[in-house]
Amino acid sequence: MPTKQSKNGASRSRRAKTNPMAAAVQRLYDKSAPLLICEALLFGAAAVLMFFRPMAILTVITYVIGIALVLFGLYRTISGFVVSHNIGGGWLDVIFGLLNIVLGVLFCIYPVGSIVSLAYIFVILFLFKALRALVFAVNMARARFGHYVFNLIMAILLVVVAVALFFFPVATVVALMYYLGVILLLYAISDIYMFFELRRLKHSTLN
Repeated sequence: MPTKQSKNGASRSRRAKTNPMAAAVQRLYDKSAPLLICEALLFGAAAVLMFFRPMAILTVITYVIGIALVLFGLYRTISGFVVSHNIGGGWLDVIFGLLNIVLGVLFCIYPVGSIVSLAYIFVILFLFKALRALVFAVNMARARFGHYVFNLIMAILLVVVAVALFFFPVATVVALMYYLGVILLLYAISDIYMFFELRRLKHSTLN
């Protein structure tokens, strides 16, 4: 004997077939809901790992970057040899490919040093951005335009933070991992919110 729940499901299925809007929403839900749940679980797990094991995740990322550089270097080297054999050029590709292979091997052999090197690159870029913000804030202060006092204070703080991170690169790396963890957690929350909104839309359309 069919239950009430099965009857409700059958009636919703019939409405979905007769109502084009309901059918479109049902197809959207069937296609997107599993993807949203899987993304939320993946991003949430990655965020938790970044919060509690930032250095371990960084080491894994370093190995992944190293392997990718080695594979890319092999591709460029082989393609460079093929081009140089057929046409007479391509030696720049060979040199560039070999450099990528060496860099990838260094990433895999010295993950900690590679992480620190990436941190210094980020800090230098951040310092240039902070100095540009400071110059802009000084020009605004000279012109007495806008909220120049607030902009000047923020620019000075950015420069101080950049200089401090330059002397503590490991702290920079950990801070970046926490930042990425927060971003991934926000993505997971957004996916969960979209799942419930899509579910609510499906129920409101079929009921």
